[in-house]
Amino acid sequence: MRNIPIDKHLPSLSYIANSWPRTKPILKKYVVSNFKKPDFFKLSLICLNELQVFRTESLRTILNKISKKCSQNFVSNTYHDQHHFKTVLVLSCLLAKLINLERSDRLFLVFIALAHDINHQGRRVLSKPYYQEEKSCMDLHRVFFKNVLSNKKWNRIHRIFKSTYFPIKPKNVDDDLEKIILDADILASLIFGMDTGIKFARRLKHEIRFKNESWKLFEGFLKVLNNKSLYLQCSKDSC
Repeated sequence: MRNIPIDKHLPSLSYIANSWPRTKPILKKYVVSNFKKPDFFKLSLICLNELQVFRTESLRTILNKISKKCSQNFVSNTYHDQHHFKTVLVLSCLLAKLINLERSDRLFLVFIALAHDINHQGRRVLSKPYYQEEKSCMDLHRVFFKNVLSNKKWNRIHRIFKSTYFPIKPKNVDDDLEKIILDADILASLIFGMDTGIKFARRLKHEIRFKNESWKLFEGFLKVLNNKSLYLQCSKDSC
């Protein structure tokens, strides 16, 4: 299998995983940067290759539709934008490699990680729990379900989407696929240190119109996280 760089001037995910956590500074450069719009279709194919998911020709049309939808940002989010999707996708695949995720779950991992916040409505302060998670799940459902999934598999994906609702800790998380998505969704704000966490908080502050300092928003994030948790040991070891 040929290892393909995840971006120009960067190594492959396999290289990053094999040398983890010494390669955190390399990954940080990619995650924090928001100057270049990511090519989700290309990045997703690279991730599938890294996870040894082959024979994806029949799914490329679906993947291309989802990639284009994730590249849009109609409500001008500054945190839940293309770079957040990029980050969660890459971190999810890294965690999958670190724990050797079951092969049968690797395809689902890429689709869920990419689409978990698709068309996020973060500029509207929404008080209804699970609104965004349900909306994102249904957006994926319209493109993905009829072509690939049974009801049982879709119910599992629906649970994972709902679990990403940050204010409420999900119950009985014993699914490795779910653990990876939940950890990857918050790791970017944790594993690269406080300065990076506050930088991401600054983006979120603008998105949700938070009026106090960015470090106070980040401090609140850490307090909420204390009542939740990271689920994978490799996630905990990375922080």
